[in-house]
Amino acid sequence: MIDLKNASSKEIASYFSHEVNNFCFNHKATAEELRSSRLMKDLDLCWIRILSDPAYRTDLRNERSAQTGRRLAEIPFIAKRIAMTGNLKMEEVAKIMATDHRTLQQTFSGLVFYHFMITCNKRESQTLLKVMGDSFYKLPLI
Repeated sequence: MIDLKNASSKEIASYFSHEVNNFCFNHKATAEELRSSRLMKDLDLCWIRILSDPAYRTDLRNERSAQTGRRLAEIPFIAKRIAMTGNLKMEEVAKIMATDHRTLQQTFSGLVFYHFMITCNKRESQTLLKVMGDSFYKLPLI
């Protein structure tokens, strides 16, 4: 597992790009390993911000992740968190990931969405699951 605190933005993006570029990638195991990471929580929000941006480019390989990201960004507690996030390092990681292959972006989104879901408190989880459903993080592998 990468040390998010000491690795550079490029190293972190390269690590995630390599990890998700595997047909057997287990997003749940990776998310659980990073469950208590404040930096991963920041990366979640930075990635959702990128996905929800109208300028974010999609095609059929990552369209579902963009749609999910836009819906997540409309949930009030998430919108508030996104607005308050100012982690420049994780913003850079998200920007680098946004230039990766769209299939890898889709798989990375599944990791981010699942990690976000498991790190929400009880009230936030109830809101999230009520709006998004309990399997919103499951994205098609194209």
